[in-house]
Formats: sequence, structure tokens, C-alpha cells
Amino acid sequence: MLKTYCRLSISFTAMSLLAAVTNAQEETAVATDKPATEIKQPSRTSKSTSKKAKLGDRKKGDEPTAEMESTPGIQLSAPRTMDMQFGMRFHSNENFCRDLFATIPFPLNWPEQTVKVTSSELPGNALWEFRDLPMGLKQPALARQLLMKIPALNPKDHLNLIFNVQIEKSFIEPPPDTSVFVIPKSVPSEMNLFMKSSPYIDIEISEIKRVAKQIASDNPPDAWTQVEKLYDWVRDNIKYRNGKIRNIKDALKDRQGDCEEMTGIFVALCRASKIPARCVWIPEHCYPEFYLEDPQGEGHWFPCQAAGERQFGQMHDYRPILQKGDRFKVPEDPVVQRYVTTFFTCKPKASGPGLAPSVDEVRDLGPLQAELDASRQQTEPDK
Repeated sequence: MLKTYCRLSISFTAMSLLAAVTNAQEETAVATDKPATEIKQPSRTSKSTSKKAKLGDRKKGDEPTAEMESTPGIQLSAPRTMDMQFGMRFHSNENFCRDLFATIPFPLNWPEQTVKVTSSELPGNALWEFRDLPMGLKQPALARQLLMKIPALNPKDHLNLIFNVQIEKSFIEPPPDTSVFVIPKSVPSEMNLFMKSSPYIDIEISEIKRVAKQIASDNPPDAWTQVEKLYDWVRDNIKYRNGKIRNIKDALKDRQGDCEEMTGIFVALCRASKIPARCVWIPEHCYPEFYLEDPQGEGHWFPCQAAGERQFGQMHDYRPILQKGDRFKVPEDPVVQRYVTTFFTCKPKASGPGLAPSVDEVRDLGPLQAELDASRQQTEPDK
């Protein structure tokens, strides 16, 4: 389950902006055995992995993209380039292992984020590929998984499968004129994911419906103001308390929650108001985005900070985006997932007493991690 530290957002903005201005990040030298390669993405016109395709197959020219924002939508500022690592470390321990298979979340491109694999550390017998989610839908990917398969591993052996990644991340600023945006009159089918209940987010809760109806009945001057009133209701009525993820129904009962519950309540209020909304997952934190249309009928996603310092229509955070959305299905798990989690399986044969085989996810944020660690020492955020 995702562990969050929502309080990181309180002082992280200032530290990140300073780092961007001074360009003080360290240069990291990494041993490689493969040439630099740019991430490729399967076609979105069919399931992301063809049944005939082998792990490791990639098609030339399949570039990872997300639907790009255009004016008068979000504005990007203060870009920062960072070196990071993502991957897995397999450990056989006291076992002969066959058919090792694992998946981990992997970042992909968004308007505010570009991702490039600069090098990799992969053994010759490892097969890998990317799988984009949701599968089989004709829409930009919302999340990406790195799939890796190893045929066999001897006892007391280990393998590292590491991708060295360069990520450029920008701050998001609000549009110059927020009064022009409207709630969509109709939502295309691919947007239905952002209009219904999802794990831990129930839009049929009576209080969610009541608050959404009450705010709409106050006749806000424009859609932006209406969404902001939903946002303020969450921050004014839910007291921050860090803890395990809970259903928003429980958070509404005791009026407490962390970034998970505060984000979930805001998303539910938006959806109950016929406004598409979704959760965004970054390391140790999450925040919501809402969707409005401009006068030309073009849709735009706008972020806000539900827990932490007040940021509405903007986002100042350099942590990499791992997914946007909160309702995913993967072949390895029949249960609908809010977050795309790590998965590992193999066929072990014990060679003696000891630990079972395991896999450790690698998510090294480089110099950015030191800033996160410093921010973690701060107090919990005020509403």
C-alpha cells in the first residue's frame, strides 16, 4: 500500500525553486552496458502488449505522449532536469528460482514532465517491456508499468535491472484568465473513469452529494470559482492527520485525513458536481486534478494541493509523476487498484533453510531525495 508523507509539500516548494534557480543538483556517473535509448510506447489503438510480442520488443517511433495542454490552459515555469533511477533488484536467497516476473510503476511523459532513459544496467537473460494503462483504450496512457522477466536464478544469487532516467519537470501556474472556463456539457466515453466511484472514493455518499449541491446552489460566478469553493470546503472541514489510507466515508465521519483522504474527498465532490477529476500520484504524496473546458470547447486539467500549503490551479513540486488516475485494472490482480503497485512472482525450489526469493523496487530520486528528507523534518501542514 502506498505510504504517504503529505507534510512534505509544506516546505518542499521553496527548496525546489531554489534548486531550480541555482541549478545545484549533482552530476551522477553510472556504469552502463547498453547505449542510451529513449522510452518507447506501444500503440494505444489496441492492448498495450500484443499477445504475439515478446518481452523486450519495442517499436521504433512509438513515443510516449500525454495530451498536451495549450493556451489558455496551464502555464509551465521553472523547469528542472534531474537524474533518477528506476528498476528492480532480484534476490534468490536460498532458492533455485524459475520464471521470475515482476512489475513496478514507471514515469511517463506529461505536459509538465518529460522522461528519457539515458542508459540501463540489464543482464543478458532479462526480458523487459513497458505496459501502459488503462489497457485497450484509445486515449493517452495514465500510468506505465515496467515488466521484467528472468528465466532462472541460482541460489544466493541476485540480479539488478536498473534504468537510469533523466526527467525534466516544470512547475504549473494557473491560466491568466480563469473566468473563461466552464464545466463540460457532456463528457466523452474515455473520460468516464473520472466521473464515477473508484477505490476508497465513493461519490454516492450522501454528504458528498449534499455539499456539492449546496455549493452549486450558491450560484458561483464561474466554474473556476465553483471548483475552488469545493476545494476550500475540504481544507476548511477536514483536519490533517497522517495515517493509513482510508475510505473517504470514514474521513468524513471523523473529519480527519491526510493527502489521500483530502484528495479523495475533493475528487468525489467534483465528480458529484459533474466535473471530471482524478488523483495524481508522486513519490510519498498525492494531489488532485480537475477538468474544465475553455470557450473553444477544449478541455484542460488543472492541479491543486489538497493537503499542504495552499495551491489552487497550480503545482510547485519536482517529484516525478508516476500515475494520473485512481482506477486501474492489471492482469496480475483481479481487484481494481487505486494505485499501480509492485508485483512479483516466481517458481522457487528451496535449496536449504532461509529466506524466500524477493524483489526490491529501485526508485532513486537522486539529489531530489535529500530535499525530500529535509522536508520530512518539518511539522505537519496547516490547512
